[in-house]
Amino acid sequence: MARAYCTLDQVKRLLRTANKKIRTSEAYKELGYDQSNTGTVRLSSVTFLDSYSGHERFTVTFSDSTNFEVSGEDTGYLGTGSIGSTFSCSFFTIAPSSWSGVPQASDLVFFISDSDVSVDDANAFIVDASNFINNRLGEIFGDSTNIPWEADLTVRIPGGLEFAAIRLSAYYIYTSALAGTIFDQEAPVEVAWHIEAEKAIDAFLEWYNKESKTGAPRWRSRTTLFNKVGIDGLEEGEVDVT
Repeated sequence: MARAYCTLDQVKRLLRTANKKIRTSEAYKELGYDQSNTGTVRLSSVTFLDSYSGHERFTVTFSDSTNFEVSGEDTGYLGTGSIGSTFSCSFFTIAPSSWSGVPQASDLVFFISDSDVSVDDANAFIVDASNFINNRLGEIFGDSTNIPWEADLTVRIPGGLEFAAIRLSAYYIYTSALAGTIFDQEAPVEVAWHIEAEKAIDAFLEWYNKESKTGAPRWRSRTTLFNKVGIDGLEEGEVDVT
């Protein structure tokens, strides 16, 4: 798997500028309680799993001062729990520390998930973008194992390629998240991300080719081609004389 050329936080910064904001797994809204509750229970936070994405209303219904049942408007029954232990289901968790007040039977607490793409899928798109860049870099490095920052993780990824990865990842995430929706059309700002990414990659390739032209042939392999100058001769490798 390719080394990620950027982080999801960097991509999120760009996604926040889109015509239609794209939110990842952790997003939710309208965390609240029923005004007719007889108890004082409150819920301060919910943690959605990185594998989750969706827009659904979830309701917590108390059966007494401790125990509750959780259901989704679309998914239905999700399980039972108590305020003294962590509730877990296939979508989210609720920690004991997130509860306050004292619930009464029939009290309701609710929240709405508000994510367009899962964190897992977003990170996979970043890997896709990184693989795309590595494929372009094959023009100068050959196999990806010859790319310095792929072979050695301590080598810093060039800023221009990081710039390209952020924009290419944002483009992939945006177009995938909105596929089949009323927003499923390329807006100028998202098209610009793709164009800027391609230009940044082209600029790096042009710069690298200029830097590497020293009047001698450029080797595609990073493996030493001579054991010692003037001795033992040439080993396996491919010479680029263009």
